[in-house]
Formats: sequence, C-alpha cells, structure tokens
Amino acid sequence: NPCNGIETCDPAAGCVGGQALQCDDNNFCTEDSCNEDGGCVFAGLTGPECNDNNACTEVDVCIEGFCSGFGEPDCDDDNPCTDTACDPAVGCITSLNAALCDDGDICSTGDHCDLGDCVSSSDLPCDDDNACTDDACDANAGCQFIPNAAACDDGNACTEDDGCGGGWCKGGALI
Repeated sequence: NPCNGIETCDPAAGCVGGQALQCDDNNFCTEDSCNEDGGCVFAGLTGPECNDNNACTEVDVCIEGFCSGFGEPDCDDDNPCTDTACDPAVGCITSLNAALCDDGDICSTGDHCDLGDCVSSSDLPCDDDNACTDDACDANAGCQFIPNAAACDDGNACTEDDGCGGGWCKGGALI
C-alpha cells in the first residue's frame, strides 16, 4: 500500500508501515487523497471559490481543478482628465492626462485637463464695442449685452446731451 509510506519489517511486529505519504499539491481546487492502488490522487473540483491572484477578476471559482477568474472591475472614475486601467497585480490604476474637456461653463474657452481637473485657458470674449451695452457672460446663456443708460456721443456735432437708450446712442437736444 503506497499510502503507508516505506514499510519495514519488524521481527516482533511483522510488517510495519512507515510515514504516511503526503498528498498535498497546495491547490485549493483539488481534493487530495491517497489511493492504495496508485498513490496520491488529486481530483479536480468545480464550484468552490478560490483566489486566482489576479486583481482584475471579480469572481474566482474552481473549474475542473483550476482557479479561474471572471468579470472585470469597473475602473472608470467618470473623470475625463484621468485614464484608468486594471493591473493584475494591484487592481484599478489611474493616471492623469492632458486631454481636452468641457468644464461646463459657456463663459470659458480652451478647456483642458490639468492635474486631474478640467480648467480653462481664458474667458469667452464678450465685447460688442457698443458703449450703450454692459457686456457680460452668463454661464448658462453665454454672452449677454444688456442695454444701459450711459452718456455717449452719437457722432453728430449738432446734438448735445446724447445718451444711450435701447442699446443705441441717441442724440439729445439740437444745438
């Protein structure tokens, strides 16, 4: 019986079994046993959970004696300024990028990624060269040219006390 190890003969006790055969293949996905007809037997298991030592698989199970991993983790952090991937040794990894992005502000231009954040290079130019409007940018609507009542010069030397009205310079009293 090979499971008894190396047997010896003792004159008083007869045939004595030695140290039992160690049948451990260090594989969680096998059932280890000893068969007296052939020695160690490692029967493949299917179903128990195991660890395939791959951080990029979510479910690890034994299939016919081998640990198999299935499913990938969702490494996406929903940040356009990072690139994500999965490294089998550590899992999800993130690296910064310099991609173009949209900071969600209509009033900015040149949006790009910088150190993981979406930033803009400059403000949207909202200047209509009209002294009778106050120029501004609304984050939701864009450039706004709001009529004002400022003093202005209509370019006509025959009028005085010119003023803005309805977004246009209007001549005042005639001289």
